[in-house]
Amino acid sequence: MLKGIVVAFSIILISIPIPIVHFFTIPVSPFVAGFVGGGLSEADDEKVIYFGLIVAGLIAIPAFITGILALLSKVEIISLNVSLFYIVIAIIIVPYTWFGVTLGALGSWKLRKSSE
Repeated sequence: MLKGIVVAFSIILISIPIPIVHFFTIPVSPFVAGFVGGGLSEADDEKVIYFGLIVAGLIAIPAFITGILALLSKVEIISLNVSLFYIVIAIIIVPYTWFGVTLGALGSWKLRKSSE
């Protein structure tokens, strides 16, 4: 299961820094990561939720660090508090990642189950 978690986490992180393409890859990367990582780890119906929780927990680490760094910075762009923006994004991204990874791993499990 560890190999699938590392692959899923890597897929999500690799899709972020690609210029212009990241607008399309970031929304679907949790689902793709869950599908590929869930297939590699062969997560069954009970492990799918734990798989999603672990990957979302790993994504919470950089989201938390980004939120802390945003709080420590005093940058304001056009009277918009940037630190509040980063904190809201960090709060939204973790449940979104859990949901996408869990759905992807569930789809992978259903596909493996139907092919047996």
